[in-house]
Amino acid sequence: MTVIDNAPTQIAEAQKVQVRSVYQEIAAEYDERIPGEGPTDEGFTQSEHDFVLSKVRAGQKVLDIGCGTGRFTVPMAAAGAQVTGLDISRAMLDVTEGKLAARGLSADLHEGDMANLPFEDDSFDVVTSMLALMHIPLEDRERVFAEVSRVLRPGGRFVIGVKNGLFEQFFKGDRFAAVDITDVEGKQLLFTGTRGGNDLTAPWYSFTPHELKALFAASGLVMTHLRGNSTISAWLADEVLADSGVAGVVRALEKNLGDVPPFNYLGYHILVEAVKPGR
Repeated sequence: MTVIDNAPTQIAEAQKVQVRSVYQEIAAEYDERIPGEGPTDEGFTQSEHDFVLSKVRAGQKVLDIGCGTGRFTVPMAAAGAQVTGLDISRAMLDVTEGKLAARGLSADLHEGDMANLPFEDDSFDVVTSMLALMHIPLEDRERVFAEVSRVLRPGGRFVIGVKNGLFEQFFKGDRFAAVDITDVEGKQLLFTGTRGGNDLTAPWYSFTPHELKALFAASGLVMTHLRGNSTISAWLADEVLADSGVAGVVRALEKNLGDVPPFNYLGYHILVEAVKPGR
């Protein structure tokens, strides 16, 4: 008789419940916490936006998974894309709806699990996910990437931003965090100093470039662009970056070296594009 071990599935489901619970509680204050303050955080965020918006064109159908409070859903809609957003937390989606309404924009928002996308095959030109894939339970990783491949049209692109596990092999501290801290050893994200007075935790797994390549290959996607985010500033002391002149030089170097190996592979985070080959 074959014995089926359901423990990994049960652990994955428990982790999803935990993630949903945390973001239900943190939704109203999320935008005050992410990104952090200061020129380094501003540069980090600008790099994210530049990368994502360079991959999206007006009129394209875009799915933003783990869309949260609409950090990218809203600007992509403003750029003329037909955006669909999916998030595990209804409270986070409510914040996105408010932002869209305030700007006279619209997007199709869904509460759901990125491991079971409620969309037809070949539905989207682009799928994006920024700072959300790290919450995927390890057991679900291949399924999420396969689901993305399924809903992408041939020639469509998967555009993501993730914490770099290769960087963590050299430095396990959280470089730019003020209140939300990556616990590399514990594989979790810590939300400290919340309005409710509680410290919250959610599972958090970074990705190495090698792991991403393997996940893309398994799902039939081909990695075409890898950019390191904060490829230099993440390695420098805060006291060094406090000098505006030094910070300006570092920012310029990062802009030019972000796409150049090996610097791109050593970014604090990595920004990646993969393509679904045409038929």
